Amino acid sequence: MGGLSARIFGMALLALPTLAQAQAPRPQNPERETLLANQSGQTIREVYAGDNAIDLLGAESIADRGTLRLRLGRGPCAVELRAIFADGSEERRRANLCEQRRVTFGDPAAPLREVLVRNATERALRELYVVPAASGPVAGTDRLSVAIAAGEEARLRLGRTRQCSFDLRAVFDDESEDVRRGVDLCRGMVVTLAEGAVPRRTLAVANIADAAIQGLYAIPETLAEEGRWGPERLGGDALGIGRSQTVTLRGQSCRWNLRVVYDDGTAEERRGADLCATPSLSFDGTGAPRPPQRRVVVVNAHRADIEELYLAPSATEDWGPDRLSEEVLARGGRREIVMRGGCEADLRIVFPDRQAAEERNRINLCQVPVIVLRPGWTLSDRLDAGPSTTPAPPAPGSTRLRNTARVPLIELYVDAPDSARGPDRLGATVLGAGETLDLMPPDGVGCRADLLAMFRDGREVRLPNTDLCGGEELNLP
Repeated sequence: MGGLSARIFGMALLALPTLAQAQAPRPQNPERETLLANQSGQTIREVYAGDNAIDLLGAESIADRGTLRLRLGRGPCAVELRAIFADGSEERRRANLCEQRRVTFGDPAAPLREVLVRNATERALRELYVVPAASGPVAGTDRLSVAIAAGEEARLRLGRTRQCSFDLRAVFDDESEDVRRGVDLCRGMVVTLAEGAVPRRTLAVANIADAAIQGLYAIPETLAEEGRWGPERLGGDALGIGRSQTVTLRGQSCRWNLRVVYDDGTAEERRGADLCATPSLSFDGTGAPRPPQRRVVVVNAHRADIEELYLAPSATEDWGPDRLSEEVLARGGRREIVMRGGCEADLRIVFPDRQAAEERNRINLCQVPVIVLRPGWTLSDRLDAGPSTTPAPPAPGSTRLRNTARVPLIELYVDAPDSARGPDRLGATVLGAGETLDLMPPDGVGCRADLLAMFRDGREVRLPNTDLCGGEELNLP
């Protein structure tokens, strides 16, 4: 018995280190390693551990049914892994990596969902969003790697899921969209996008601004992003001042964002316009950050017509359009020109058959409301040569003032009878000796007006209650 007890006691002593070793605590931050298995039905693109923003896959990816061994280094055993799939969806798994050496994403028992998308419209399908059915907006990641042309189809893999009901949103190249909610892919995997499924909105656009509209852009409010306005809707044709045009827009949404671009480069926007309630919109330019208007009266005191006239801000390099359009500024005629910009402007005039042209730069329109073009303003010797020697009659609805003095007429006041004196109608210019000026009734002054003419030698001529609309010629003094 004594020998047996000694042997048992000795065996117990030999076992003590083993028991102590088994009861030793584990390191608090052991080396962690796991095998990731992908059973999702689509590629895993990224994997993150906890709140760490570093993608554990780096340049790698895990294909469907594939595996990848990851070494996470030292750290706590319990960790949450987050996988990002190719369609932008994600899945989270909590695991004890000290005990669980394999982490599986996806449900291998779930069926593989696919959808066949047929584009039966006349437009290219640019974007397609497919998400589990819900009440919110259909967003997420665009499922298309390339656009689906009109009449073409594409098969999309949605991964393994027991979900049957999905919401789809198709976006076409004209920014129209087709939204399908609650599509049951368990009953049928084919979705056909046809023209009749997308409502058409007709919008009448009126231009009541003082500049032509060069471009019109519209996009459903649901697709609006910073700087995104969709394709141009006028087809390359300008919408002139006072004109309107009807455009057709396709989309489920009633609310659209619209933007017009004027020919001077400024733009005006309307956001959230309800086209279901208001099928017409007018743009008046007030919403565009545009420079102030400058008005100047140009008087042709030459003995030749002016065929072209250009007036542009001095800060610009382009002369812009001919301000006379298809008309001419006849001898003795006058024309009010409206320009947007600063005070300084450049002026260019062209005479018949382009015999001569002349420019003047940096004219201060804030100080010179009237510009008189007279002989000597241009240097051409042939300018005033012409077959007609009979002066043209005064412009209709005006009276012609002729300076018969030997000195220039330097100031001219034209005011309603018995009213206070207004501004000098000649501005910074003068009416030279022998020159004429066709005077139209100024704004706020009727056909009857009091005239005060002041000459350089100090003389003054007053003509009270003068008829400015009679088409007659008045000699001053």
